[in-house]
Amino acid sequence: MKYSSTTRLINTVIFALLAVGFGILGIYFGILYAPFLWRQSTTPVEAGIQGWGLSALLGVFGLAGFIVAGYGLFLSIRSILKGKDDELVRKSFASYVAIGYIIALFFLLNGLWLYRLTSSNLGFDDLGFVIVVFIVGFLIAMVVSNIPLVRLYGENEELNKIMRCISGPLAAVTCGGTLVYGLSFIILAAGPDIYGKANVSMELGVGALFFLVACALSSLAFFGYGKAAKQNTIKKLNGYLFEGSLCVLGAGMIVAGVIEYLFQSARNPEAISLVSKSVPLANANYMDFAVMSWILGSVLVIASVVFFFSTLTGGKKKAQ
Repeated sequence: MKYSSTTRLINTVIFALLAVGFGILGIYFGILYAPFLWRQSTTPVEAGIQGWGLSALLGVFGLAGFIVAGYGLFLSIRSILKGKDDELVRKSFASYVAIGYIIALFFLLNGLWLYRLTSSNLGFDDLGFVIVVFIVGFLIAMVVSNIPLVRLYGENEELNKIMRCISGPLAAVTCGGTLVYGLSFIILAAGPDIYGKANVSMELGVGALFFLVACALSSLAFFGYGKAAKQNTIKKLNGYLFEGSLCVLGAGMIVAGVIEYLFQSARNPEAISLVSKSVPLANANYMDFAVMSWILGSVLVIASVVFFFSTLTGGKKKAQ
């Protein structure tokens, strides 16, 4: 037995604290606060002013961290009960890496795409400073996450387990997105007809649908990589599922940019935005969000296609 009972206990306590912390963040903002802004506001515009976008962002990543930390806690408890099973401890350590990737993704999205939520919407107009801070945070999070990943599984020695550490956080984030967008859509749809309801309902519904499909694909990839690791094989299907989830998310970003562009048009009598807090929206002109959505979404789609052909040309073989 490589890991002592003390190590297993400390590991369990840390994951319990992480699960509680992320759970409070995700449940409060993603379940109890953001979806009900529609009921607390006279119009969707007022909900935007109150910060639905930032609340939803915190809710999505809080729920994602809660899912991964909860899984790590489950593995840690099992490692204590089983005693001599070191593989369970290693799997729980991989959950730390997954949480690091979730934090890195949070920084990356805020640095390249959602920087308005933490800058202009909060009355801070120095976009350059905000972007640089988030990009630096992303780089630090990636370094801190990749070092233990390499220590656990090497660079390519256990490819299935490495991909499991990557597809798992993606599944958790898209699951959080499905919950937050889906619940917000249901609560708004069940409420009375108010100004801008049709536009916001479509925006939330489309977002929930893209998140749901990406969540299904990345979750299947996660479990598929785990099964392949046990069988010591490399299966193309897992790669197709993971790449499909990336493609769906990229397409979702492009669609989000199109919707933002159309709904912020001055010709739109019910202009509404889930990113902008300025009213009237004709004066906000946050078209940089739409442009970045098209750029980043296209990059993600192209990358998924490149990965797809890389998987297609690779054979199904025994993992080295």
